[in-house]
Amino acid sequence: MIQMEKNIVSFNNTVDVEEMPVQISVENVNIYYGENHAVKDVNLPIHEKSITALIGPSGCGKSTFIRTINRMNDLIPGARCEGSLLYKDVNILNPKVDVVQLRKEIGMVFQQPNPFPKSISENIQLPLRFAGVRNKKTLNQVTEDCLKQVGLWDEVKDRLDRSALGLSGGQQQRLCIARALALKPDVILLDEPTSALDPVSSAKIEELLLELKNSYTIVIVTHNMQQAARIADYTAFFYQGELIEFGKTKTLFTNPEKKSTADYISGRFG
Repeated sequence: MIQMEKNIVSFNNTVDVEEMPVQISVENVNIYYGENHAVKDVNLPIHEKSITALIGPSGCGKSTFIRTINRMNDLIPGARCEGSLLYKDVNILNPKVDVVQLRKEIGMVFQQPNPFPKSISENIQLPLRFAGVRNKKTLNQVTEDCLKQVGLWDEVKDRLDRSALGLSGGQQQRLCIARALALKPDVILLDEPTSALDPVSSAKIEELLLELKNSYTIVIVTHNMQQAARIADYTAFFYQGELIEFGKTKTLFTNPEKKSTADYISGRFG
């Protein structure tokens, strides 16, 4: 085992949780952009009701990989994926999979807050309306429930009809998470959700994710290793398109098996 020169991270989430069943099994996944082999032969389990963090330097394949989990890469010309992502005993990479339904069950939140240029309530309700929900009482109740889940209800309940663009960056990101929750997904993917936020707003998002993992499976891309240490149950280290190491977060950070993992965590590169 490689011994770290010093422990540069602190672990708030230090209690070993009971290992939950695997929700998504990633098997021999390869992702290409044309001739560019962006992600190479990835195998890892994503456990339900836990947080899995993807770390690694820029351009190492983290975002490409997470966008494959709900087929967002389908929107990129020339992108293709091989292998298996087993979810509910179905390979979601199969071209016959209903991608619209898949994205209801596996929601996504992006790096930059991207609320619709509409009212706060409409941001929650539009996905529901597209899904066929028309009952006003139901729409209002789901709006309230989702905003409460992300700790935003008390801050916005008196201005639900105002533009979501008037919210702060941190509030906008929590609204985007609430919007993802509206369709009751099983899995929430987050691609660097706090990188554009101040430390106070980032802390609120981290606290929120720790609460949400009691009900949802969460996969998060982050460049912030302190963040991964604070909130993740499992961490995957990517480098140059390859999954170098995967394991329980505390073990990976304090006693990594691979030298490149130790070098990255200790700041020698990246």
